Amino acid sequence: MGARRRRPGRAPDRGPRGAMSAGAGGAAVWVLLPAYHEEGNLPPLLLDLREAFARWPGAPAWRVVVVDDGSRDATAAAARSVPGVPLTLLVHEANRGLGAAMKTGIEHVLAAGDDDDLLVSMDADHTHPPELIPAMVERARAGADIVIASRYRPGAEVVGLVAWRRWLSNAASGVFRLLFPCARDYTCGYRCYRLGLLRWGETRYGRDFLNQAGFSVMVDILLKLRRKARRIDEVPLVLRYDRKRGASKMKVMKTIGTTLRLVGRRFVGNPRGP
Repeated sequence: MGARRRRPGRAPDRGPRGAMSAGAGGAAVWVLLPAYHEEGNLPPLLLDLREAFARWPGAPAWRVVVVDDGSRDATAAAARSVPGVPLTLLVHEANRGLGAAMKTGIEHVLAAGDDDDLLVSMDADHTHPPELIPAMVERARAGADIVIASRYRPGAEVVGLVAWRRWLSNAASGVFRLLFPCARDYTCGYRCYRLGLLRWGETRYGRDFLNQAGFSVMVDILLKLRRKARRIDEVPLVLRYDRKRGASKMKVMKTIGTTLRLVGRRFVGNPRGP
């Protein structure tokens, strides 16, 4: 995975080539934001991202990829509203779910990026602090192929989440650690991946690599990549639900059912279906 390789057949969407290749901090960082009805959350998140990279000594070249998943509000306009943010906006005409938005974004970055580049996925609702990105990238530079912003490491904190949702997350973490021991936080969408590992997953699983429609996509990506990853690291996350505007998009009972079916399939080594 050390070789710098790009998939043929599509020109890089990097603006001028130097904008993504000559960063003082080495390999470029792509920030993927799947977004659905996030017009109120995207501007403050993009402002925080801009500030985080501006304050980062020797920051790498970076680009934000927003996937507007069929929003009926002004999400697309909000994504374009913050100056100074290198942005690619991809639009689904209809809402297709988090899994489809992740698939669109990952495939776009794989077509444009190099194996040593890093993809940081974040929720677009402003609950994930961008100032954690330098620490995640540092772990990747030290050899980790996946770095997870984890709610289950010393120093982590969850602000503004109701108690029953916190209990549910803790229970899920325990089950995943028992069946697939590779991390502590299996469901958080705030992660840093080396593109070479994601490209391996695309090659290894083909159409089955990103085949989850909903929130279970985050679990599935980790389960499929865990054996190939040289190392999976975690950094403590301060999760800020108190900054989020609007209701949660997650349908909890549907997500639980889909995830349980997913765990059963992956436990027996079946990469297909939910």
